[in-house]
Amino acid sequence: MNPTPVICNKNCDKTVLQELLSKFWKKKVDVSNPVTELATTKGNNFVSDAWRVKFSYKEVDKNELLKSTVIVKSKPDNEAQNTLMHTDIAFKNEILAYEEVIPTLNKYLGAPLRVPRYVHGDTTSIVLEDMNNRSFQTINKKLATEWNQVWSPIQEMAKLHAASIIMQKLNKKEFDALIKKITVVPFDETTPLGEKQATALDTISRILEERKTPESIKCKEVVESLKKGAWQAQKDIIDKEVPIRVINHGSIWINNLLYRNDMITLLDWQHIVYSSPATDLSFFLYVNLDTDFLSNKRKKLLDFYILNLHQNIYDVCINEFGVGELEKFLSSFTYDWIDSELRRCSLYGYMMAQWITPVFYWSEAVFQQLESIGGIENLSVTDRLKHMTFDQKDRVIKLTKHYLNDTSN
Repeated sequence: MNPTPVICNKNCDKTVLQELLSKFWKKKVDVSNPVTELATTKGNNFVSDAWRVKFSYKEVDKNELLKSTVIVKSKPDNEAQNTLMHTDIAFKNEILAYEEVIPTLNKYLGAPLRVPRYVHGDTTSIVLEDMNNRSFQTINKKLATEWNQVWSPIQEMAKLHAASIIMQKLNKKEFDALIKKITVVPFDETTPLGEKQATALDTISRILEERKTPESIKCKEVVESLKKGAWQAQKDIIDKEVPIRVINHGSIWINNLLYRNDMITLLDWQHIVYSSPATDLSFFLYVNLDTDFLSNKRKKLLDFYILNLHQNIYDVCINEFGVGELEKFLSSFTYDWIDSELRRCSLYGYMMAQWITPVFYWSEAVFQQLESIGGIENLSVTDRLKHMTFDQKDRVIKLTKHYLNDTSN
């Protein structure tokens, strides 16, 4: 029997929510007056819709009426989009992350990963704590990510990666069993998505062609050379059996971060993947940061990642090994190692950044219009260019130059 969705036709099923909350709180409650609103704007959703459900409730046999909210992730109504984005597998992996991966990795950390409390998950809905109730908020994606907003994501990323490294050292058999539970979409089934992503390269080529400078012509030649094999190359980057691999979040960018002052919590674990730590790093650095900032602060950013990786490993392993053995273990995780890996993964970060760039520039009204054609993935190159501002085109060019510099050194 298929589960009943929490959200249906943009409305909350009060009975379903009541049952889920009673089970989660381990006490019977009566829910009343649920009100549903979008938790994020349309341009921010790639795999699922996110809803904030406000409701009143009281415990059975008690008179006090309380108010609360939860976040409900549901599958979009567009079945073609669900097929393209493999929403079923994304839901399956996110549920696995909350139910098994995160709790297991937390056993190998001094402090747990900062994530919302998980209420419930099934093939139709994922219900989570509303982090707004703990004063965590989204930040404005139209503004450049500031220096003080960069540190916390890198700290949390290093903590996640350290947990995998520690677990592989202390309990490899259990770790290997855990990663086998992550569902991987067969590559041939991702080809339609790769074809959609390729329109980003066509768009970049047109923008570079417009500039008509010797440098832009050189960049265009490189972009053109990527068209045939970029999707396969990204797959190869992620799958490469390098000596150090970890469970990656798979999609660390501003859209999946909530901030309280400079502290973040990580959302949307639907793209977890076993790969090099540079998979997460390349995604985060390319997608979120201004290229000038990234170029100028690259060493500081990577040093900070290594520092936090070492600290998390040290805090747990100091009681497991002697100092000499621990120092030898830590010696594998160096700046040169992560710098080399980041350069190897640069194509992946570059392509993700170019694909996601419109979210940072386009208005909610534009994304509402795109719903009628099934989203940004179905937009032609000509129509993409019509919506692009000068600033967005400038970022596209700067990203390309940064990628060329990253791969030439």
